[in-house]
Amino acid sequence: MAIPSTGSISMSTIQTEFGGSSPISLSEYYRSNTYEAAVSGNNTTVPQSGTIKMSQFRGTFQARYIVWKLLGAGGGGGYGVFNGAGSGKAADGGNSTITYNGTTYTANGGAGGDNGAIYYNQSGSAGQNADTSQGYSENFGTSGGESPQQTNGAAGTGFAAGGSGAGGDNPDQYDSSGNKGEGGLAGSEQTQTDYVAVGGSIVYDLGVGGAGGDSSFDGADGLSGLVVINSNGSEVVRTGTDGTYTVV
Repeated sequence: MAIPSTGSISMSTIQTEFGGSSPISLSEYYRSNTYEAAVSGNNTTVPQSGTIKMSQFRGTFQARYIVWKLLGAGGGGGYGVFNGAGSGKAADGGNSTITYNGTTYTANGGAGGDNGAIYYNQSGSAGQNADTSQGYSENFGTSGGESPQQTNGAAGTGFAAGGSGAGGDNPDQYDSSGNKGEGGLAGSEQTQTDYVAVGGSIVYDLGVGGAGGDSSFDGADGLSGLVVINSNGSEVVRTGTDGTYTVV
């Protein structure tokens, strides 16, 4: 609970908000850059050194230094066909959102792959990985890779990667080729740092992976979205399931 922005302030009021030991001394309550000292860095009226006064604590409150990463869900892989080409595309991955301090942030889901769009023996059916090779901050998820002819797209592992497209039909003397499905794209990554008050809520709603195309050979589903939350330098949330984190 914030210290009132008007009226008198007691030493015990400061101690109640920011903790500390008794006997109380204002020298305990210099502001930190992030979270190292007793007073969190959001309280810019409180100095980091030198003269410190009780009036500088009006309107201040204890918060945690929050660093979060949010990923949208991967798009589904396109289907493969026995003959010729397909039409349309697999489902896009769902968007993921995170809400706190009255603001909602969104990480978009990845696009689904085209159905029956790639000649049977060419590459392109692997879904996009959500890893450092694709510019992500860490290795979040991997698609099932390229699909052999006449096979369903293989399931991926982890989070946010696109689904693999299915294999197409290998031609023979009496049968024309069938195209394979295109791999889905990975969900986008968003990241930010903020202060959130102790007792405040961070609500996250994570996208569902796009469904793979369904036909002769089925594309793989995209992988679900992900949220990672660090508070004061420690990871407190890593999940692909909707929920709420209360800052402590």
